[in-house]
Amino acid sequence: MKPERRSPSVRARDCAGSLSPRASVRARFHAKWLLSLAMLGSGIVASSCFTGSDGLVPPTENLYFPTGALVSPGRTTLYVVNSDFDLQFNGGTVQALNLAATGDHDGLRDIADRVATAIANGDSPDDTCGSIGSTPNDNLSLYPGPCNPIDVQPFIRAFATVGAFAAGITLLSRDDGEPGARLFVSVRGDPSVTYFDVPDDRDPGQVESPCAPDLFCLQCAGEGDEQRCGRDHRIGENIFTSQRGLLLPTEPTSVASSLGSGSDPVIAAHQTSATASLVVNSWPVDGDATPFSATPSLEFLLEGLPEAPTVVTSIPAPAFAKDASFDYQPGFIISHRADNTLTVVRYFDDANAAPSRPFLVRSDDIGLSISGADTDSRGMAFDTTARTACEAGCADDRACLEQCLDEKVGFYVANREPPSLLIGQMETTPNETDGEVTSLSETFSFEEAIPLPLGPALVFVGQVINLDGELEPRVFVVCFDSRFVVVYDPTLRKVEAQIRTGRGPFGLAFDTGTNADGEPTSYMYVTQFTDSYLSVVDLDMSRLSYLTPIVSFGPPQPPREEQ
Repeated sequence: MKPERRSPSVRARDCAGSLSPRASVRARFHAKWLLSLAMLGSGIVASSCFTGSDGLVPPTENLYFPTGALVSPGRTTLYVVNSDFDLQFNGGTVQALNLAATGDHDGLRDIADRVATAIANGDSPDDTCGSIGSTPNDNLSLYPGPCNPIDVQPFIRAFATVGAFAAGITLLSRDDGEPGARLFVSVRGDPSVTYFDVPDDRDPGQVESPCAPDLFCLQCAGEGDEQRCGRDHRIGENIFTSQRGLLLPTEPTSVASSLGSGSDPVIAAHQTSATASLVVNSWPVDGDATPFSATPSLEFLLEGLPEAPTVVTSIPAPAFAKDASFDYQPGFIISHRADNTLTVVRYFDDANAAPSRPFLVRSDDIGLSISGADTDSRGMAFDTTARTACEAGCADDRACLEQCLDEKVGFYVANREPPSLLIGQMETTPNETDGEVTSLSETFSFEEAIPLPLGPALVFVGQVINLDGELEPRVFVVCFDSRFVVVYDPTLRKVEAQIRTGRGPFGLAFDTGTNADGEPTSYMYVTQFTDSYLSVVDLDMSRLSYLTPIVSFGPPQPPREEQ
């Protein structure tokens, strides 16, 4: 694949799970790769290019080139992935930061609430920033917000070390009535999909933790002071942990998951090999000693995809498909950096076979041409607001749930050539035989494209609080190169705002719910890749700080080449 041409004023950086290391880093990678080949030729097996314990231990008390971020289902924890992009250390990290207060320990949300309230009350900058132990911001251009960044270390409650170039992140919770949650991270430097058993906080008042009594946990058989994840948790490195004897291809740039029936698919996209890999997650069941029945394992490689798969996202399943008499295959969509196509793949669990051998099928291609060449697609997101609201009023009424299929689902894609947001929809149609629904068809179409600033990368759907105190959907597009998060209102069909961020915004995570008084709250967390810090954006329309960064956690660290 040909390297991208870059303006001399733009440093060698990229996003959407597609970090293109600087030339010096590429040279180091190539040298280590050749050394690994030589070791293999000599009968010495190298476990990984970037996951050995030699070298400097990565920082665990601050962020370092953060990429992905995710809020836990019960809003107790913010998980952050750090990539070690410049290879200064012997790996990256995954960290668990507390969002909610625990005992006398404030959470990130408490700090954000304090600043937003002070701004709403008209407090002076000194008083506003003093309320969180900070001072008025003296570098607004690099670190937007009213106050200087405060130390993130007190909020990091657990950590683990992974390989370099970690990016994608997804979480699965058990769907069989039992407690359990697992976090999956795509790690390009291994390559692997590394998994963690984490607390199940769907009921924040009764958190089930694999590290009990600790409420913050990243269980990955970590060893040493740096808690380096054990090999059994690095899926794809060992052929003996795959019933097909598979190894994970290189460059797992993105990862997504979906709930299945009995087992859950986790899909990784591999940029350099035109491949999608299938990891099947199984939960432990008492008395079941079947191999691979209690842990995730690499089960299938779908090869021959269009060039440069980049981001994968799951297709949201309708409630009508749950417990249906017909089979519904969980679906995923993959974008590509070098083809004007989106690829639809479906998961088949092969449950009737003994042993089962799950697999993926390339079921459809979605052509892109609405805004021109459209040959460099990145992030994607679905907006299920209308359908979810309809389903909430149905309970278990199958006829009602079937009617909710008429609600269209918004579908959004970030494209780099030209920089634009593609606006479309997904329609779900029931197929009937003799009056009975036998399957569902999902079709995708695009109707509009709006221009974006330079470098659009990832797309997210979150919720803001409107002036009536109700939640409304918004589409958020991260524009890495131009330092913006663009906010699109799908109801009014227009761009609402462009939020100026720090350098290299990468991942977004949304913290939306109610506080102890039953009042709605909504914040957005932004990982600032280039200067290694985290910022918080207020999503409450009733406040003066709406759609602005209100607090940052660091301290920011410029790349070493600038120091």
